[in-house]
Amino acid sequence: MRVFITGITGPVGSALADYLVTLPGVEVHAFKRWRSDTRPINHLAGHITLHEGDIEDPYSIARAVERAAPDRVYHLAAQSYPSESWDAPIVTIRTNVEGTINLLEAVRRHAPHARVHIAGTSAEYGQVRPEETPIPETHPTRPLSPYGVSKVAAGLSGLQYAASFGMHIVVTRSFNHVGPHQGDRCSIQTFCRQMVLIEYARQEPILYVGNLEAWRDFTHTRDVARALWLLLERGESGTIYNLCSGTATRIGDIVAMVQRLGRVPSSVRIDPARLRPSDEPLLVGDNTRLRQATGWEPQITVPMIVEELMEYWRARLA
Repeated sequence: MRVFITGITGPVGSALADYLVTLPGVEVHAFKRWRSDTRPINHLAGHITLHEGDIEDPYSIARAVERAAPDRVYHLAAQSYPSESWDAPIVTIRTNVEGTINLLEAVRRHAPHARVHIAGTSAEYGQVRPEETPIPETHPTRPLSPYGVSKVAAGLSGLQYAASFGMHIVVTRSFNHVGPHQGDRCSIQTFCRQMVLIEYARQEPILYVGNLEAWRDFTHTRDVARALWLLLERGESGTIYNLCSGTATRIGDIVAMVQRLGRVPSSVRIDPARLRPSDEPLLVGDNTRLRQATGWEPQITVPMIVEELMEYWRARLA
């Protein structure tokens, strides 16, 4: 079986590749931009086939899909930062919507029998009242950022291709995913990185944070990789699946975990630059549909994630 991954150098793409190369009979092909940082996948050299191009270039993605001739396609490439989407809304729309359509057209023309996954986000739900949680897939989409808007359009494009052309396409709405090779834009990552810098006396003993009262649903990227594989094997075409743990954690409580694991004392300070123009107060998903379709259950808890990432940043910043 041939598998094709876009966004291979991202945290989910690299975790998925790590998982797929352990499966018998699976040949992994991946699509990356020429300028992407390959450190997350350098250890996979010789085990995967890379195709270069840009998701915004329909010719390069079509050529890659034709050469890979995949049976399974995971579309993870995106401008995936809500905060950045406020500064670059047009780029976000172009990358996430046009890029998705470029991929769908390439698969429709060159691998029409492939099963396709389109990655969406919990940011599509937007403003959610506490009594509306945990959020089911049937909940209205009310995105509060250009990123959320772009992902609504990308997911609907996937459903339209499934309905119009009979392609096997499933869409996930992923809540917060965390793991190595992610950089420091995710909240847990930036807290852990700052704490390690403080330990190494390379930052004053202050953790700079944004909204501490937000509640988020976190899943480790290794758990996500297992879910994605099972979903394309067992999921129903034309269907949206929440990809989440089903449990929310307060951001302030995660900061407290990081401080407890820190080897030196630290204080906390709100940084206005880390506050978004609008921010969903509570995002926790209902993963019943995913569990019933695949039998998947998350295995890695938030405290385990924080402990792993503290060690990851200690090694990376040493």
